Amino acid sequence: MKRFPQQNFNHGVRRERDTRALKRQLVMLVCGLAMAGGFVVAAGQHFAAVRYGYDGEKLRAERARLMEEQQQLILQINAATAPASLDRAAREIGMQPARPSQINRARRNGADERAASVPSTPAPKNPRTRAVAH
Repeated sequence: MKRFPQQNFNHGVRRERDTRALKRQLVMLVCGLAMAGGFVVAAGQHFAAVRYGYDGEKLRAERARLMEEQQQLILQINAATAPASLDRAAREIGMQPARPSQINRARRNGADERAASVPSTPAPKNPRTRAVAH
């Protein structure tokens, strides 16, 4: 079965352009591109939010670790500045407890009078360490 005749006499026939259809297609293309761009922007924001969530979780974990480290350092400082520890360290470098004769009592009336003779303390074993006695 032949659908087209062998001889075509319509070689001079031109198709009319439908400008309204072309405008509709352009409007649909612009709307489709705008929607696709919106989806891309929304996906980018979603992935950024997920990434910020992971970063926030990492920062929370690091903050907890740093707070624990700070607590450990505070405990070490408290242990190092305890009176027993300071006494032990002072004795290791050659310091001795003050004798009663080295201690001056303050006057109640506010006068700053000191004893005439204040015996000096012996020099420490470590020359870098200086002990001040009044």
